[in-house]
Amino acid sequence: MTVDDDFAGKVAVVVGGSSGIGKAVAGLLADRGCDVFCLARNGQRLDHAVAELGNRVQGLACDASDPADVRRAFATVAAEFGRLDILLNVAGTASPTLIEDATDDDISRHLATNLLAPIYTTRAAIPLLKASGAGDIVNVSSEVTIDLFPLLTLYGTSKAGLEMFSRAMTKELRPHNIRVTLFICGQTDTAFGRDWSGDQVAAAVAAWSEDGAHLRVSGPNQMEAAAVAEAMVFAVSRPRSQMIDIMQVRSV
Repeated sequence: MTVDDDFAGKVAVVVGGSSGIGKAVAGLLADRGCDVFCLARNGQRLDHAVAELGNRVQGLACDASDPADVRRAFATVAAEFGRLDILLNVAGTASPTLIEDATDDDISRHLATNLLAPIYTTRAAIPLLKASGAGDIVNVSSEVTIDLFPLLTLYGTSKAGLEMFSRAMTKELRPHNIRVTLFICGQTDTAFGRDWSGDQVAAAVAAWSEDGAHLRVSGPNQMEAAAVAEAMVFAVSRPRSQMIDIMQVRSV
């Protein structure tokens, strides 16, 4: 562990902190000296992640698409620290489908997880960020908004909404010295897509190969979650006289 003066004593919330990029960035922030709260829906996986990440990291089982659950989670942060310095909205969901085949649950799940959840967490975080006198919010989007992948219309639409929300928050929160970074993430070696059925995988691979979107936007390789986390930490470590509005990190 190497405590960094830029992070020592700061408080961070990572939404989607039980695996992948969220887990990696939570661990990195904790190593730098942050007290970190990981929020995730799956309590068992969250417990395992927290056990691996050390005593600076706490887990809060929370469905970030449920505003009442979000209020409870941030009330816990407020009760323990009374402030917040960093909010990282990393959680996301996607599954390939044609719109004509999309179920009501498909539509509501994409919009709730990828758009409504970051709105709820941002709303809950603002008073605590103000209490710190300055802070950072990072919203994780996808290169699917740059070149839409076939069958990922719901994912792309919800992430595009998140990008507009991030731009609006940049203006709304700047007077309070709260920076908002839109982090556009390319292909990363995470659990993304691993819960898709065999038919979904086959349909997606065929459609993407025919369209070529994945090669137009980024290379054939996947980034490691730890490397993506390092870029995210770089964004929130800028001097207060500087901010990164948009950061795109992609594979080559």
